[in-house]
Amino acid sequence: MKSKFHILAALVCAAALTACGGGSSNNNSTPAVVQPAFSTSDNNSAVLPGAVKAEAGKSITVHYTGWLYDASKGDKKGGKFDSSVDRGQPINIVLGTGQVIAGWEQGLPGMLVGSKRTLVIPANLAYGAGAKDAQKDASGNVLKGPSGVPYVGIPANSALLFEIELISVNSVVPPVDVFPPALVKTDLVVGAGAEAVAGKALTVNYTGWVYTSLTSDNKGAKFDSSVGGKPFEFTLGAGKVIKGWDLGVVGMKVGGTRRLVIPADLAYGAAGSPPAIPANASLLFEIELLTVK
Repeated sequence: MKSKFHILAALVCAAALTACGGGSSNNNSTPAVVQPAFSTSDNNSAVLPGAVKAEAGKSITVHYTGWLYDASKGDKKGGKFDSSVDRGQPINIVLGTGQVIAGWEQGLPGMLVGSKRTLVIPANLAYGAGAKDAQKDASGNVLKGPSGVPYVGIPANSALLFEIELISVNSVVPPVDVFPPALVKTDLVVGAGAEAVAGKALTVNYTGWVYTSLTSDNKGAKFDSSVGGKPFEFTLGAGKVIKGWDLGVVGMKVGGTRRLVIPADLAYGAAGSPPAIPANASLLFEIELLTVK
């Protein structure tokens, strides 16, 4: 599906800045390459007097774009692999909690709201010998930036370059939510067509949110949706989606819409799928069953 925030069980984390391990089948024995030194450089032209500083333990909101580091280029920017700027969706993280790669944890403290910082991050502070495939949509097509250029994957032992803008700093970390202990299924519309059973190929439309108890509809940040785009196809019970989907979609009938509240252990567990899906996050989906084959 879209976004950095896919439900395919085998998919790597959506945005390449996250601290989770590589999910590619690329050969991790790639020879070591000469790595640049870790470095930061600031552009504080938009900083206002009294601007708040990013510090460990604080919740911060940033925009970022990431490229492979290429020493042969004048600006050192190789292929672009991810960008919240392209999506128009800044991300929120809590510094010092391991939600992002070590290069971010070292490079972001001290930034002032309104400032921009360039980070050059050697592989040992990024993904090391791990590798990441290019981001793909639900149909397996590599995602593209606004200019139509496809995002690239991150090979093993890659140094990275990020441009980061600090949008806001919150001195109080958002409260820890209380997540549901079990899968909850609610039929919003009961279908009348063919029934979804294990082994059948299904076509669905869906929208996914991080579950929260802090809103009346339990919908936190939306991380993915097929609505308005191409419906998602998968085989039920084949382990191609998170377990909460394989268990929760069974019994739906074509024409029906079901709401699933999925606990973390049936979604992404302690790893999460940063930056969109935090560690130990429960998820909420609304799923419309279109076809059963």
